[in-house]
Amino acid sequence: MFEVLTQDHLGRIGRLRTRGGRVAETPLFLPVINPVTQDIPAGWMKENLGAEAVITNAYIILRRLRDEALRRGVHEILGFDGVVMTDSGGYQVLEYGGVEASPEDIAELQEEMGSDIAVPLDIPTGLSSREKAEESVEKTLRNLEITLEFLRKRSVERCLWAAPIQGGIHLELIHYCAGREREMNFDLYALGSPTPLMEGYRFDRLFQMICAARSAVGFGKPLHLFGAGHPMIFPFIVALGVDMFDSASYYLYARDGRYMTETGTIRVEKLDYLPCCCPICSKMGASELKQMPRDERVRLLAMHNLHVCFEEVRKIKQAIRDGRLMELLEQRARSHPSLYQGFIEIIRNEDLLKLMEENAPISGRRGVNLYDDMSLRRPLVRAARRRLLENCLAGRGAGKEALLLPETLKLPLEKASRLPESLDVLFYGSPYGLIPIGLRYTYPFSQTNYPKALIEYNLDELLAEALKQFEAAGYRRAHILKPESRHLERLEERLVKSLSGLGVEVEELEDLSELMGGTSNRSLGE
Repeated sequence: MFEVLTQDHLGRIGRLRTRGGRVAETPLFLPVINPVTQDIPAGWMKENLGAEAVITNAYIILRRLRDEALRRGVHEILGFDGVVMTDSGGYQVLEYGGVEASPEDIAELQEEMGSDIAVPLDIPTGLSSREKAEESVEKTLRNLEITLEFLRKRSVERCLWAAPIQGGIHLELIHYCAGREREMNFDLYALGSPTPLMEGYRFDRLFQMICAARSAVGFGKPLHLFGAGHPMIFPFIVALGVDMFDSASYYLYARDGRYMTETGTIRVEKLDYLPCCCPICSKMGASELKQMPRDERVRLLAMHNLHVCFEEVRKIKQAIRDGRLMELLEQRARSHPSLYQGFIEIIRNEDLLKLMEENAPISGRRGVNLYDDMSLRRPLVRAARRRLLENCLAGRGAGKEALLLPETLKLPLEKASRLPESLDVLFYGSPYGLIPIGLRYTYPFSQTNYPKALIEYNLDELLAEALKQFEAAGYRRAHILKPESRHLERLEERLVKSLSGLGVEVEELEDLSELMGGTSNRSLGE
């Protein structure tokens, strides 16, 4: 049903195959389609945006289109031959206080009208109190048991079934609910009740909810997020392990006169230009859009907003392929203070970072760009440091002397071979600490770009990392070549002082002439 094709930390590209044989690639964005109005047709989305899946509301179909849906099927009603997911309509409980249908009614309709992915009737938590949240979780779990009992009586299941995870902002309830659903062995899982948090820009709480759900259900099956909202959060939810997500915001924002960008929204009346080259924006100017009749403006705005959503998903997939998903998060985090706060929560969550480290890429098609101290907390950097310490440097110095060269020095391997065999060559001044010469031209060490200020402004951290690695190696004597680059001078000075304080015999070198038969290392290095 689900196959992971490639992974970058917890973000992954996968292939989802339904019981009906339809296939879609994750991360998968599912635009919400109103089955009655179909304001932007699903067929248009497939033809113009390459949409592989959409989501619609089973409860609305039950109340308004039941007979037609049973006769024609949900795909024909929507005019869409891709993957169709149907929500149970539980959200109507938050909006209107209840639904006039049983769990069996909803399950039977979804099976009979041929939904590819179906959701049992749930009771959304929203931003409820602890008491109300517990009630919504227990009612949801009871409905799931009723739905499974109904499905067991059928000879064949046509749908993949997604278990809705409730609990709201109460993380222990999310963990409990998801754990119970994992025992029920659903095909995939879907985290509910995020919309009020996103409307309030409480992204840090949303990210905590996702972490709680993902840790409880494991990584073997896809995780869906209901009501993902704005595309600026798409990279973050994918990086936390969300495989699928839906949103109606493209149309809701359009009705409210809001123009989406990848980093936020702009009210139409404040637009002087259309900062986009999608087929909608490239054919008109801002003044023309403002002067249109409202219905036409809403339709075109919704189409533009969809373009932005799908474009962001493609950027996320490319970042995963390139091993640059965390870099994309770091860039997007600065689009809004609340989003930046959510990003900080991610990189300060030690349990999450350890999990991400375990899945950090060991190779990449493109280089790594680091910017500041936040970049140094990336799981890739932490994982590289740990692998250096545990797999390469621990115990390495027994019977050898360390030759520490500045990271900026060019020293080809064939010329380094002229150094005495008793010397173990390592490079200092890297964000990763001490790099053995044999690893200098491997990923990510030789493919990392960073400003000189990164070293100067994070001197204490980088010095501590180098000392930890040096001590683990067990060298008792070190030769340190002074740097020509000014941004490494303070690091070299403090490294000499700190090593001497540890009882290491340290010799500072102006060049390598004595070690390389009288030839200046500076000329050899060029």
